[in-house]
Amino acid sequence: MNKFKIGVMVALAVFSLNASATSFKYGKGDNHDRDGKYSTSHDGCSVCDPDNSIFGSDFKDGKTTQTFKNFIPDTDATFTAVGGTFQKKTQDGYTGVGISGKTSGEIDIGERIDVSFTNDIIITNITLGLLFDGPEYGDVNETAKITATFMDGSTADYFLTATGLTTATWSGPGTVSNISEASYGEGALWAIANPFGNKQVSGLSFTAVTGLCGSGSCNNQSDYVLHCISAVPEPSTYAMMMAGIAAVGFSARRKAKKQA
Repeated sequence: MNKFKIGVMVALAVFSLNASATSFKYGKGDNHDRDGKYSTSHDGCSVCDPDNSIFGSDFKDGKTTQTFKNFIPDTDATFTAVGGTFQKKTQDGYTGVGISGKTSGEIDIGERIDVSFTNDIIITNITLGLLFDGPEYGDVNETAKITATFMDGSTADYFLTATGLTTATWSGPGTVSNISEASYGEGALWAIANPFGNKQVSGLSFTAVTGLCGSGSCNNQSDYVLHCISAVPEPSTYAMMMAGIAAVGFSARRKAKKQA
């Protein structure tokens, strides 16, 4: 099926949904289940677009690979667990996914979650959780490492480091904001908006690296969970979608003129 036809189908689906006023049904692609109701306070709604995101709560515990079909139009995402199997973890109502290794349900040093996309896409948001700044659990200033593979095959490493209850540093483009503060029992949730700017990526890799000692006892090294990834299609797919919507509109206008 070509991208123009996909655009027409998407437009028809949108018009159909609006006309029938149906409620949004969570879960897409391979009809994976969410582990709870999506809400503004406990599933990242303010930063993760439910229509174009993969959430930690979408994963199945015990698997080493999982594919999400059409998580954005015409694009699949395949995730691979390295160093264990996927394991979800919830704190303060926020659910993320990690590895069933050293720290159960979190991504530790030496463990990875890799993801490849069937098309080059632009990442609009990455949200990580349980990344603490130190004193809460005797941690260091925990640091997540994200490696991006770009459409030309080149790679680059970026680092997110928690430095306070509501402050963190991000080494790449975009901005980082705190969703749930990094205090004891909270979610320590950090949203990175436009983490790679306008660069298209074909894959990502998430791991943890050695963090510096801050104000805690620093008995524990970096670990964290992946809460969500949001994206938009590659520009050519976007253009075809818009062309499809325009075609539907043109057809509707012609029909209206004939009826008149």
